[in-house]
Amino acid sequence: MSTGREIPWAAFLYGLRDWPGQLLTRSVLLLCAMSGCVAVVALIPSLAWIAAALVLAGVLQAGAMLTRNLALREILPPSALAAGYSVMYAAVGAGYAATGSLAGALLHFAAPSTAILAGVGLTLLLTAVGALGESRRAADVASAGERSASGRDKGVVKSPADARPGAERAPICSGSDTERRL
Repeated sequence: MSTGREIPWAAFLYGLRDWPGQLLTRSVLLLCAMSGCVAVVALIPSLAWIAAALVLAGVLQAGAMLTRNLALREILPPSALAAGYSVMYAAVGAGYAATGSLAGALLHFAAPSTAILAGVGLTLLLTAVGALGESRRAADVASAGERSASGRDKGVVKSPADARPGAERAPICSGSDTERRL
């Protein structure tokens, strides 16, 4: 479950420094932390804590969206990026609809805090399913890379990104767009 709006400047702040770890790990951690903030909204009655939790959830959601965008950019060819982003945002919209519908349906039978926590639970479940699917895909890609490396390309690293599986490439290189589109 999300706050419904990401905070635009939060993505800018996220991009100001390098972050350790793989994109999948960062995305999962950011989504879990964002879900924790939304759970705080359900459990804490103080208006000040609710406001702080919602702001922090928005900051974390912006970072999570950015990591997912970077992950798509890493695995898709440039010609498929527009379609990939469209599918990703459609899936995000479906997730919002599912968690909102669940919470809305539960409001007839349970307290609002319970409905919010059910949405948080569904978000965490969908995050786990997505992470599992992406980690399996990464394992398949890695094993395919090992099979091709054992053939004629044995020991040859074609680019720095190939040397470190899962490492992100810099989106901006020496002041210009890496794909030379800007």
